[in-house]
Amino acid sequence: MASPATKRRTDSLSEKVEQMGIMIEQMGHAPVPGRIMSYLMLSEPPYRDFYEIQEFLKASKSSVSTALNQLMQGGVVNYITFSGDRKRYFQINTKGLLNTIKQQYKQGQVLNDMVSETLLHRKNSEFPRFNRELNEVVEFSSYVHNGIKKLIDDWEKTRK
Repeated sequence: MASPATKRRTDSLSEKVEQMGIMIEQMGHAPVPGRIMSYLMLSEPPYRDFYEIQEFLKASKSSVSTALNQLMQGGVVNYITFSGDRKRYFQINTKGLLNTIKQQYKQGQVLNDMVSETLLHRKNSEFPRFNRELNEVVEFSSYVHNGIKKLIDDWEKTRK
C-alpha cells in the first residue's frame, strides 16, 4: 500500500498530466497522445515502459499503442533500451519536438498562400468588402509569419 506522501505525489502528477493533456487537446491533438506526451515530460525518470504508461493513464492497450505509434511517426516520441532489459522505454524526443514546433510555425504560410490565391480568384468579385477583409487576413498572417521566421532564425544563430 502506498504511503500518503506517495499517493499525494501520484494524485498531483495525475492532475498535472490531465491539465497539460487538455492543453494539448485544445491545440487539436487527440486525448491519449496528449496525455502520453504530458506524462513523459513530467515523469522522473523522463522515460516509461508501455505498461507504466498504460497503467498510469488507465487506457486500453490498443489506444496506448496507437498513440505511441502516432507520436513516434511524428518524431515527438522515441524509445530507448537498456542492456540486459528487453523492454522498450518511451521518452520525449526533444529534438523532434523542437522541429515539430518550428514546422507548425512555418506552416502558417500555407494558409496565407491559400487565402492569397483566393484573393486572386476573387479580384473581380462583387463583394469588395469581403476581399478587403481577406486581404487584412493575408497582411496579418504575413506580418506574423515574417516575425516568427525572423525570431526562429535569430534563435538558431544564438544556439550555434
